[in-house]
Amino acid sequence: MARQLQPPEELKGFESLSPGIYTTPGGSTLSYSHTPASQHKPGAPILVLLHGWPQTRYIWRYTVPVLSERGYTLFVPDLPGYGYSTMSTVSASELGSKSEHDRVSVGYGILSAVRAVYGDGNSSSANNEDELQVVLIGHDRGGRVAQRLVTASSGSSLPVPKSLNIRILGAMLLDIVPYSAQWSAHANPRTSTKYWHWTFLPSTFSVPMVQAYGGGRFCREIIAAVAGSNEAGRKSLYADDAVEHYVRCYEQDEVIRGAAADYGAGAAEDWDAQQDDIKNEQKIQVPTVVLYCEGLGTMHGDVETVWKQWVNPSAKLAVYALRGGVGHYLPEEAPDETNKHIMEFLQGLAL
Repeated sequence: MARQLQPPEELKGFESLSPGIYTTPGGSTLSYSHTPASQHKPGAPILVLLHGWPQTRYIWRYTVPVLSERGYTLFVPDLPGYGYSTMSTVSASELGSKSEHDRVSVGYGILSAVRAVYGDGNSSSANNEDELQVVLIGHDRGGRVAQRLVTASSGSSLPVPKSLNIRILGAMLLDIVPYSAQWSAHANPRTSTKYWHWTFLPSTFSVPMVQAYGGGRFCREIIAAVAGSNEAGRKSLYADDAVEHYVRCYEQDEVIRGAAADYGAGAAEDWDAQQDDIKNEQKIQVPTVVLYCEGLGTMHGDVETVWKQWVNPSAKLAVYALRGGVGHYLPEEAPDETNKHIMEFLQGLAL
């Protein structure tokens, strides 16, 4: 039975967007929601909203209406291997990369879809010669894609193929620290215990063990464990059948394998890439906002100090903590605060 590539249910909050699918250079069939190309104003920025594990694009259900009402062009995909997007099928050697699941390959696939939708030469809004301007807003794994795409040596171009003719104006990263800082924290056994899935998911046994345990059950319990203590925040997270939507997706074997491949790249190619960043002094080169929950600060100390090491001093960096018992799922647990920071970020970019 062929895997369904669009959610069978209507996603609440996404009524202003249209569904679409696109085959990426890596062979993933990317399932996404987007502002139709006919509504995109030439030269206007395209906001790319990226989710994390173990979720889907539905994490942005409180953000999409706010941005749509203000006339922004939105592109909101399920990451390859998550939700209703399939895993990459083209081998790394064919892609000319180390892995088909590393952050650059995933990001290239997503930006290729953005180019296909808004610059395919078939709409009045754009053509392949027009530069597309993009803002990346990523939570968790999606935030790591965003970070990878805006990191380069000073004076060098970002790792976005020139053929796409896409300029990234800024990045907003939600509730993460860089891979290097993340893995370094495992030296503390208490932190390592909290982050147990970072070593479990890349392991040989993770897929069969999750399948045996039940992918949906695994997903449901992970979300419950990571959500914050704020009662209103938890209610907001669980509203609109969201968690059960994620559970239904995680019951699919390919989604279980996709998450394992994602974290596998994080423990290998993406880790290597950040070691190269350190060696070559490669840093984020665009205006950046980091939004995080108190729990991340408990794990990593001064989050702003961590990020200052990874952002070029010439690029603006702003770091904010959401307090009051808000947990990891910021766009869902604290949607009003998150949306306020998104709007302020866009205004700071003069968008």
